[in-house]
Amino acid sequence: MSLFEPMSRGSSEGVAEQRAHAQPYGAARRLRSRLLVVNAAVIASVSLVTFALDGLAATTVAGAYTLGMLLLSLQAGTMMVSALWYDHACRRQCDPHTDALHGAGAGRELS
Repeated sequence: MSLFEPMSRGSSEGVAEQRAHAQPYGAARRLRSRLLVVNAAVIASVSLVTFALDGLAATTVAGAYTLGMLLLSLQAGTMMVSALWYDHACRRQCDPHTDALHGAGAGRELS
């Protein structure tokens, strides 16, 4: 039964299926929140440090590499790592629920 198909009022089948659909959505919502918090914290801290340093962001660290470039590299690296973590966590936590809902969970191996 699909969520878009009409059902009788006294049917408990639809309620159980809606709860099953809520599991992957809840897990995905929690993972998205963590991803946004981590990335927002890094963006805020890099911005605050840049403004607090006043003019020191242009200080040379190594060769033509400046402190501002170092901070932006740290921010980009954190975003890249957090995106990879999010993909891995979604595959591990959300996909088994989704596969079970569609009946394909028995024959598929999780990586």
